[in-house]
Amino acid sequence: MGDADAYDRMLQAFVNWVRQKATTDELYAAIAAFKASVQSQPFAEWVEVLEYGRLVADETATEIASQGHRDELDPAIPSLYCLATTFGQTLGKFRLVHDASKVVDRNATRLHTVHFLPDPARPGEFMSPFMGAIEFADSKDHPQLQVADWAAGATRQWAQWMAGGGGDQFSRDLEPVARPWLIDGIWPAPVEGSET
Repeated sequence: MGDADAYDRMLQAFVNWVRQKATTDELYAAIAAFKASVQSQPFAEWVEVLEYGRLVADETATEIASQGHRDELDPAIPSLYCLATTFGQTLGKFRLVHDASKVVDRNATRLHTVHFLPDPARPGEFMSPFMGAIEFADSKDHPQLQVADWAAGATRQWAQWMAGGGGDQFSRDLEPVARPWLIDGIWPAPVEGSET
């Protein structure tokens, strides 16, 4: 809807801002430059919503600098929550053995008490409980973690091939192994004779 380079610069400015390599002024200059490149007024209004968050961004930048908000933008916690609640629906309570992770360790209590919070996607309901007990281990001592790392890497390589519409023969050969590991319904079944 706007200039692709301006969009990329806006995304990079955001990443740099989170990493404290760009100021809030630089971030908002990149947002304004992208907004100016947008031709569709309704879409420009959506970009404008980012501009309304300037006061919050100023406060957040201060908190990031003081290490007050270390984990909110880290995808590990929501990803782990979604994965654990999905597994919990099938397995019930389980024990999760996880590689040593400072982010997961700092948020373990939050994960185990999330069911006390309202669910933003389902008004009037609470979040589903986190079904797994978390235990940290070193993959050198646990062959299960080595296999999990291999499975995650294989699935990621196959998914990148799927998303990119190309890739090497090894990535394509991973499909019969990687596809069954994924939750039914996330990836559409391939059409006979197609590459995906």
